[in-house]
Amino acid sequence: MHTILTERSAVTKRPYGSPGMDFGLLAGVLALVVCGLPAIYSASHITDGAGKVLRQGIWAGAGLLALLVMACVDYRVWTRYWRIFYLGILVALIGVFFTRPINGARCWFDIGAFRVQPSEFAKVFLILAFAALLMRVGAKLSAIPVFLRCIAFFMLPTLLVLEQPDLGMAVIMCVICFAMVAFAGTRWWLLLSTFLCAVLFVIFAWHVRLPGGHSLIKDYQKRRLDFLHADPAGSGYHQRQARIAIGAGEIWGKGYLNGTQARRGFLPEQDTDFIFAVIGEEFGLLGCTLVLGLQLFVLFRILRIAEGAETPFGQLIAGGIAAMLAMHAIINIGMCLTLLPVSGIPLPFISYGGSNLMTNLMAIGLVLNISRHQQSQRQWAPTEELVRL
Repeated sequence: MHTILTERSAVTKRPYGSPGMDFGLLAGVLALVVCGLPAIYSASHITDGAGKVLRQGIWAGAGLLALLVMACVDYRVWTRYWRIFYLGILVALIGVFFTRPINGARCWFDIGAFRVQPSEFAKVFLILAFAALLMRVGAKLSAIPVFLRCIAFFMLPTLLVLEQPDLGMAVIMCVICFAMVAFAGTRWWLLLSTFLCAVLFVIFAWHVRLPGGHSLIKDYQKRRLDFLHADPAGSGYHQRQARIAIGAGEIWGKGYLNGTQARRGFLPEQDTDFIFAVIGEEFGLLGCTLVLGLQLFVLFRILRIAEGAETPFGQLIAGGIAAMLAMHAIINIGMCLTLLPVSGIPLPFISYGGSNLMTNLMAIGLVLNISRHQQSQRQWAPTEELVRL
């Protein structure tokens, strides 16, 4: 099978629907954002009134503006700035280590009434930078030294995120890296070797302590990862309450603003990590199915756009964004159902969190831009263009 990095981009016909921007994808994303606002209000109005909904609405407005910019500026322009993106990512991720810790982690910059999480924005810009790097490498990606350099390029910011510490975000970044190199047509044995090395690294990080008693995986993270044997009154409390909330909703739910787990404060982090449980309690299986269906619809549209992208650069970007959103949804819903450990990962477009919402909307803007160019009538050779940069 030919790698997409060695093929010259030619005129491609959009295989599905009409040419131009994919308004179906845009409609699906807007539906998720609209579903998220009342869910956030229900989860937070007792303690914060409408404050969080208003802040989320402001972030949504800023995110839609960023989406518009990303959708209108030709995505191929970003190949010129991949080094700047990468340097900016490193500076921002190092900068958070000089901020005050919040809940034991240094992950945010406080800007007035808002809190910005640079690791969220890093994901999108790292996808852009990594896609440009893979284009420059081309067919040489199958060479072990080149492959290792590409992996190291992605792993450096990932290790900075892990050190904040934010294990869940670091896992998502690893999956994005793996998905993009796989999408680039890397040999299967290199992918398998990378996966095995990742497993060995996790075992090393779990059991080995560095000088000074420092460990890459903190003790509280180990307790979360061992969720199947967690104490229901201790580290397993969050997931137990989420499972109770979802089960109490049954088929039709208890009704909007009538969820007892949320109203009485039994459900921790109910407007961020466990908002899916709030939806399950108030809207039942019907509400959960709607949210899950919209998430799958958005993911399916992104994968269709990736398949029909005019350039390999567009394919890599769309593939990385699909992996990012899919892992967010899988981890968040999985931890609410006690299928995965608690990791603090928000549900895309639904959970409260301005940085995550704006990042996801920017990513969707990039994908919409790729869809706009699926029937471009000009030839473009991305590898040659990147060599000139």
